[in-house]
Amino acid sequence: MDTAVSTLTALAIFASTVEHAAYRSVHGYRVVGRKTGGWVRWERWVERQFVLSLSFPPCLEVALPAAAPRILPAGWRTRPVFREGQTVDTWRCIVAFDSVAAVTPSTPPPPVLSPLVNPQLQYLPNLYNDLLKVFRFQEEKKVSQLVNSKEQPIRSGEQEKTSGLADASESDSDGDSQSDKELAPPVQKHTRANRKHIDSITLVDIAQYFHLPIRDASKTLKIGVSILKRKCRQYGIPRWPHRKIKSLDSLIHDLEYVLAREDEEEEKQLQKDRLAAAINALTKRKSMLESEKETIQQKPTMDLMAETKLFREDVFKRRYRAKSSVMDDMDFDMD
Repeated sequence: MDTAVSTLTALAIFASTVEHAAYRSVHGYRVVGRKTGGWVRWERWVERQFVLSLSFPPCLEVALPAAAPRILPAGWRTRPVFREGQTVDTWRCIVAFDSVAAVTPSTPPPPVLSPLVNPQLQYLPNLYNDLLKVFRFQEEKKVSQLVNSKEQPIRSGEQEKTSGLADASESDSDGDSQSDKELAPPVQKHTRANRKHIDSITLVDIAQYFHLPIRDASKTLKIGVSILKRKCRQYGIPRWPHRKIKSLDSLIHDLEYVLAREDEEEEKQLQKDRLAAAINALTKRKSMLESEKETIQQKPTMDLMAETKLFREDVFKRRYRAKSSVMDDMDFDMD
């Protein structure tokens, strides 16, 4: 694979109904990569777990427990779609976005998931960047709807009223040439950053926002872009490293996808090995029972082997449990 570009297509965030401050996120990406034969396209899904808080302890990404059930079904074939309110085991979906299935968040995110309210999310770039993409997309959609509503056609009665107002404005414009200047909104001047505030910004302060575009970083630091560039040159940073970090995040995502596929293949192989071992054990048990049957046919007074008696008791217990569960289901249906 020469190059690969990942685009976010789905994001679902689940809150634990058992553990406080425990959250899981499911990220769906459309990946376009270039091979020697041409361009290929596939989807990559990643599940992550976090401990999120507005104060203390800080927000952390934790490893998914190996034995815990996953939100992403193992070996899924159809594309998963999550919606708000959906529950998977002890996890409840609180944010759902899917550009392919036309699923959008119904409400703004809770404070702990809001990048504007919880600044600690910036230390989790995978979750932070995808949240910004989802809710920035929502803002752009709302703006486009407002623009479309303003551009609706004017009714015939309103056209007559506006034409009359236009004639009146033309007659008044000769008498009052400065009306447009008086009604024009005042120009807002950008306040310059304080010199003491600029001098107090250290390399550690700047490094916290390397994962953001330089304009967003300058707004967060409350200084201009040119001032931020000058500060970076003072600390020996000739170029803002946002693109490098973004590229590394994309490579990390790709490696996580490959590792997840390897884990699935290893799990499938382990299941195959367990199934083969079980089949071998059953085959061995069958041959032993057949041999014991032939021996008893020749010597009817011979008692069953102790291992055979234990196996028979286990079979009887399983049959009894299965019969009891069937009877319970029948009683439930009758009720």
